[in-house]
Amino acid sequence: MKKAPADASASAGASRSNRRYSYPVDLGQRIYRLRLARGLTQRDLAGDRYTAAYVSSVESGRRSPSGDALRFFAGRLGVTEDELVTGRSADVATALELAFTTALAEGTGFAEVAAEAAELGEGRWRAWALLELDPVDHLEEAGKLLEGEPPLNRMPLVLAQAAAAEPRYAVYLLEQARDTLLSQGYPDPDACYALQALLAARYLELGDESRAAVAATEALRLTGLSDGTGYLQTARSLLANRRPGEATVAMGQARAAFRRAALIPALAACYRARAWQRRDAGDLEAAAADLSRARELYGDSSTGLDTAVELAEVQRRLGSASAAAALLDLVLGESSTLDPLPLRVAHAKRESGLLAIESGDEEEAERHLRAAIALYWPLGPRRELARTLAVLGNLLNSQGRDAEAAAVLHDGLLRLEDLIRG
Repeated sequence: MKKAPADASASAGASRSNRRYSYPVDLGQRIYRLRLARGLTQRDLAGDRYTAAYVSSVESGRRSPSGDALRFFAGRLGVTEDELVTGRSADVATALELAFTTALAEGTGFAEVAAEAAELGEGRWRAWALLELDPVDHLEEAGKLLEGEPPLNRMPLVLAQAAAAEPRYAVYLLEQARDTLLSQGYPDPDACYALQALLAARYLELGDESRAAVAATEALRLTGLSDGTGYLQTARSLLANRRPGEATVAMGQARAAFRRAALIPALAACYRARAWQRRDAGDLEAAAADLSRARELYGDSSTGLDTAVELAEVQRRLGSASAAAALLDLVLGESSTLDPLPLRVAHAKRESGLLAIESGDEEEAERHLRAAIALYWPLGPRRELARTLAVLGNLLNSQGRDAEAAAVLHDGLLRLEDLIRG
């Protein structure tokens, strides 16, 4: 089999995996030591894809291997790409990451993490630990340690610099970091959220309310349940830049986000069900909060509009007539042209009637209640129909229209019996 030209791309359009990257100066020495430790000759390491001369040039530092060559050599030497490049085992790196994460959880221990990272030659983890320990005192050292790191890894430094800067310069730093993340393919949702939230705060300090509102809206959007696309794109960029360990983390975040996104309707149903329980127990404020969250998760779906009617009822009972009316107008505007009319239109008409009664507009109340009853007949919800008939009968009685009230209730009871038999 003919050997491939040493570290040459097959064509000008070679894939990104064949690009040359900047590796540590001791990479060749590390390959040399690992090869000898495993009893391999340069020809053994070259296999049938490269030449012994090419291996020699890499070991001597005269050439840098391509991404494909690095993967090939790592496989032949029985190590990961990260271990071959950095000289650290995956276990050591994982233990350091665990120590840093534990320090974040407990709010202490960053000095120990920084010291351990220094011993291991892990500049990134040392910088992050120092920034958590005292961001102002360690800005200069952290900046040097993070020099050359991808923009995502420099985020803690940028945030610390922005926190220490006056508002205008802070805005410059944050906007530059945001634009760099997006332009270089690192749309990490957590990083973007932090940047947008801090930008909103700094814009407010400068009195720029319009830009603050834009940044705040984007930050609030990012606090929701991401579909994982940003994490996935970040993982791709990390892989393309020879950072498989970090890419694995980003891919895990993407998988978790996609799974959460698939459960959004179920989560919305949980909020809705708990809202009903709280409403029936008389805890109307908590019920309103749950229904608002459920409606947000459902979005503009049919179930979201159903939930809006339920929220309108709770808002009415809380005394928030304007909020209830706005919700009902929205539901009726979105649903009244559908054929057939959904049950929520009848519910919305009944709630509109109850709102009108409370505001003293009895004529408007009667119109809405009769419309609700007419819609309930063919749709068949007996409990809701009986409740609405009772409200209309009471309204008519309060106006001295006893005969009409009796007729409404009589006809209604007969229709209910028909529904029950049917």
